[in-house]
Amino acid sequence: MAPGVPLDEREEFIRRSLVNRYMRESLGQVPLGLLLCIVMASLCLRVIPMEHVMPWITVVAACYILRHLAETNYVRHLQDAPTAVQRGFVRDIRPVYLVLAIGLGSSVLLFFDRLGDISEFACWSILAGMMYVPTPRLALLPALGRVYTTAFFASALCGMLLVAWQHPSPTSHTAVWFIPLAILQWALTNRMTREMHRTQREHYGLVFDLAAQKREAVEAVQTKNRFLAAATHDIRQPAVALAIYAEYLEAYPDMHLELAPKIHRASRAVNGLFDSLFDLSKFDSGEVQLAVGPTRIAEVIAALVSTADPLAREKGIELRVRVVDALLQTDAARLQRMIGNVLANAIKYSHPGTKILLATRMRAGCVRVEVWDQGIGIPADQIQNVFAEFYRVDAATRLAPDGMGIGLSLVTRLAAALNTRLTIASVEGRGTRVSMEIRDVDPDLAKCRIALDCG
Repeated sequence: MAPGVPLDEREEFIRRSLVNRYMRESLGQVPLGLLLCIVMASLCLRVIPMEHVMPWITVVAACYILRHLAETNYVRHLQDAPTAVQRGFVRDIRPVYLVLAIGLGSSVLLFFDRLGDISEFACWSILAGMMYVPTPRLALLPALGRVYTTAFFASALCGMLLVAWQHPSPTSHTAVWFIPLAILQWALTNRMTREMHRTQREHYGLVFDLAAQKREAVEAVQTKNRFLAAATHDIRQPAVALAIYAEYLEAYPDMHLELAPKIHRASRAVNGLFDSLFDLSKFDSGEVQLAVGPTRIAEVIAALVSTADPLAREKGIELRVRVVDALLQTDAARLQRMIGNVLANAIKYSHPGTKILLATRMRAGCVRVEVWDQGIGIPADQIQNVFAEFYRVDAATRLAPDGMGIGLSLVTRLAAALNTRLTIASVEGRGTRVSMEIRDVDPDLAKCRIALDCG
């Protein structure tokens, strides 16, 4: 099965495909079946009175016509209907197949041991065709197949026994010995039908998986295209700014005090963007190698605050920090990047005059890092989407139009690599809380000698 595909969706596709294929193929076979029944009736009319043949052909023809009308309606209107509706249709049409199978099987009452050898052989051949030709199609829908084959064999055998009992003859008594053979044929037909059905299910399962893989491949290409377009756009802005500042600095050297901070910010933006892009590409290619070692969470937070606090102050945001120290066995640089991306997101999508809290605390042997903000928040129906690449809520786009929307996507990859449980809660218009529960706590530190039961 294709990865990431819900089982119910795959099963629904298989069932829908089996029903649709059966109805399309069966619709074309109805006229042929009706024609063969007319041929059989004409053979019987040479010996059997019309008042015996006409009721039989009337019932069989009526069943064929009802079946044709029902299947035509399905092909025209129900091929795209929900699976439950299609299953209901199959259930409703089952009595028609039951009566048709009984009618076809009971035809032995007309010709068995009553026609000449050639005519009777022709009738037996037609009857065998009525049984075995539809078998591959009936295998698509076992619910109809079981009804049809069981009623057909049962009515044919009952008809043979009735003829042998009412009109005993050497031929009829000899034919009775074929009854065990017919029962064996019925059992083999049912088994063959089950095997065909299993094969067809596997076939349509593969069709679904290939289609799903194709969709994933197309989506991957589209994602890469969006990635390149977004990256080119976002890199171009600070790069152009750097070029302009360099030209100004070359033309007006005395403006270096004014231009230096701008050059620094533009360079920092380019470096941050490149770092994110490189990390994202390494995660996608599976080339990430962690440099795990003893890491104090307080030192990581301190390094983050030293760079984030000026950005927050520049935007008029108060950054508060509450730290409980703990020793971790992790990749310090990537841990800092994971927390830093969350913190940068909080600063980027918060209004001036609000507060952000960066806090760490111990919980059940784990270190929980939390970032609380009073920003724009995320609508409840979009919370899961913010972890997708390039996804940004509308309000975020308006507040920070220059973002790429890869920050939290990278955070999820870092969290998985760093054995961290990531959760997010938000109220639109009021703020967001992102929690990172880090499990790789060094048990040698006294504060962390607790069983790791937070998984």
